[in-house]
Amino acid sequence: MNTTALQLDLPPGFTGMPVTENDTMNARFALGVSEKAAVHTGRSTEDFAAALLTLTPELKSNGVRVFGKFAAGDSPEYLATLSLAVLRWPDADTEMLTLRRNAVAEALLDVHRKKHPLADARVIRLPIGPAMAAVEAGEYRLPPEFTGRPTENIRAQAKVEYQIPLPDSDYLAVLVVTAESETGWPAVAEAASRVAYSLRPSPTEA
Repeated sequence: MNTTALQLDLPPGFTGMPVTENDTMNARFALGVSEKAAVHTGRSTEDFAAALLTLTPELKSNGVRVFGKFAAGDSPEYLATLSLAVLRWPDADTEMLTLRRNAVAEALLDVHRKKHPLADARVIRLPIGPAMAAVEAGEYRLPPEFTGRPTENIRAQAKVEYQIPLPDSDYLAVLVVTAESETGWPAVAEAASRVAYSLRPSPTEA
């Protein structure tokens, strides 16, 4: 199987873009997203697409494969952001990672707890295998070039993060879903859980 090939069920109404190594394709994806989303932001399609593309280099450098938004309810409080990254372990022993995925998940939990002591973090079992799951509250800073405002836009947020050692590989999947209000958080967290539980290797890869 191609170790980076994954399938997942995105939430209903998800509006987003895959992030590829081809910048021309990324520009096309950003324009397609902007044609759907810009009207809700009060910005032109071109401006919104340009803002998305300013994020693309950082997304690529962090291994992000899918990035976008969805609503878990009928009001702005239920808007959420989703990203899925696939990262390769440097100098990893693939056989060891495959045989000791539970130990790897426990190690990921230990690292996350040290970096985020206030997070509610634990190892869980997903259909694809063991994973580190963590929930925490904080804030998110949107840069001026993304919002069109003269200064950073600071928003409160709740976040759930899943770190999943992928089977038969030296890759790690990282799924992050954030909500921008306490009101929408329970519904957003439930939607994020459904996405995490839907992750599976692509059956088209051998």
